[in-house]
Order: sequence, then structure tokens, then C-alpha cells
Amino acid sequence: MARASTPINTISRSPLARWVFLTLVFGAALVFSATWGAPVSFLDLWSRDAQAAGIARHIFLEIRPVRLLAGLLVGASLAVSGATLQSIFRNPLAEPYLLGISAGGALGAAISKAIFADSAIDFTSILAFAGALAASFAIYALGRGRSTLGFDRSRLLLTGVALSAFLAALMALVVALSARADLARQITFWLMGGLSEVSRAHLISLTISLLVGMGVLLPSSRDLNALRAGDDDAATWGVDVGKLHARLLLVSALMSAFAVAAAGLIGFIGLLAPHLVRLLFGQDARALIPASAIGGATLLVVCDALARGVLPSQELPVGIVTALLGVPLFLFLAQRNARL
Repeated sequence: MARASTPINTISRSPLARWVFLTLVFGAALVFSATWGAPVSFLDLWSRDAQAAGIARHIFLEIRPVRLLAGLLVGASLAVSGATLQSIFRNPLAEPYLLGISAGGALGAAISKAIFADSAIDFTSILAFAGALAASFAIYALGRGRSTLGFDRSRLLLTGVALSAFLAALMALVVALSARADLARQITFWLMGGLSEVSRAHLISLTISLLVGMGVLLPSSRDLNALRAGDDDAATWGVDVGKLHARLLLVSALMSAFAVAAAGLIGFIGLLAPHLVRLLFGQDARALIPASAIGGATLLVVCDALARGVLPSQELPVGIVTALLGVPLFLFLAQRNARL
């Protein structure tokens, strides 16, 4: 059996050295994302040309910090949610996008944008959370079926694909029935995923949901580790598996929903980031959860920088970039797990 959980040996065995390495990568990603992909140079902040300096200040001191913080929070939320779902379902392919949980949140948010666009109250986050939560418990019930022995990997993924397709059809219906053409275009672009429309209000909600999620998950690290051995074994060690699953699904849906409400559908961060940090830290949830947050934040800000800078005259939706990176890994993992 493949030893996917064994930390790599090219870095010192010291846990401190691994955290230092991850922190350095994180810092390099921040610098890269903060300075690359802008129509003017970062050095123009100190330009003697008042117009060039003004443009640079507007981009690097007003627009870029909000977008950078949005990438950090959305990436961390999706990665932690992915790591949590992989523990619940004991499936390395589980993540919010592939299981249809993000699609549930997207459907709720799309309905909010279509029906309550002119409302004084923003229902986007509320309906996104309701949709993601409903999708989470649907995939949980359908993935297990009548089995008491856990989740069948093939059944779980097929259920996720079917649920995603059904929710995508409902989203298309919402767009088709929308009376406002501009709103339909907005929803369509938003469903492709992007950070350009994230507001400061979104940043607050993302921060709260991530802190709540981490506040629930970190004290549950022992129980998360126990789930790796199976639900029955975890129960014999004193874990209330039913309540634990419900609690984990709740916080996973919360983080996924607020990420979707802010940035739309951004796939594969919840798959890529946990697998990359496992190469450093293994499966121990005490390290995996916070490391996944840092890894997901790092990955998304780099992908966003590529999305806005890879083409000189056009910005790509970041969801396209994450899919180009995530699909090959998904196919590799699916093929490897089929042999296990």
C-alpha cells in the first residue's frame, strides 16, 4: 500500500523545520501575489511621476490588500473544509467542490442574487450556508446508504458527481428564469469563481466563519485522528461518532458556504492543499488542520496572481486556474485509490 501519509525526508525531521519551510513558502507567495500581475510596477509607489505614483498607490495600497486578504481567507476555508471532509469520509478525494457542497452553497447564493438583488438585506451568505449544509447532509446520507461500516469510496464520489450535476442544473434554471440580463451575466461569471468582487463585508464574514471552524476543529483533533481507524474503532475509544460527524459537517459547510458566497465556485483547493501539506506533516490532525489553512491560503493567492497576470490584457477566473492544477491530481489520486 502506498505510504502517502509519510512526511517527505528531503526536509529536516524536525517539526519546527517543516513549519519554518511552510512559513517561508507562505511569505514568498504573499510577496509574489502582492506585487505581480499589476499594470504598473510596484516600484512606481516611489515614482516622481505623480500620476504613476497615484495609480500605484490605488492598486497596491487599496485594491490589492483586500484581494490578497480575500484569497488568504477563501483558500484557508476551502482547504480546512477539504481536510475535514477527507477525515469524515476517509476518502482522499473528498472536498467541497467535488462532493457538491460548494454547488449547494452556490445555488443558495445564486437564488439570493436572483430574488433578493434589490433587497436592503443581503441574504447571500445565509442562503449559501443553507444550501451547503443541505448538500453536506445529503451527501452524508446518500454516501453511506444503508451501510453501517462506513462510506464506500465509489458510491460517495458517484453521489457527489450526481448531486453536483443536479445542483448545476438548478443554478442554470435560476439564471434562465432571471428577468434581469445583467444579473444573469453576473451570476454566470460569479459561478466561475473569482476574488475581484469580494467586499470588506465578505472579509468579516470569512474571518468569523474560519475562526469558528478552527475553534471547533482544533479541539477535535484527537477525535479526527481516531476517525482514520474507522467509525467502529473510534466509537470504542469513546468518540461519539454521530455527534462528531454532525459537528464536522456543520463547520465544513459553514466555511465552504461563506467562501462560495464571497468568491463563487473555486474548485480543488480543498483537494490540493491538504495533500500537499500531508507530504510535510503526515496525517496528524493537530498539524494537518492549521497547516492546511496555511497551504490553502498560499495556493489560492498564487493561483489568483497567475489568473490576473498570465495574460497581458485579460484576467482569467481563478476557478479555471485551480481546475487546471486540480484535475490532474484528482485523476492521479483516483487511479491510485482504485488499486488500493
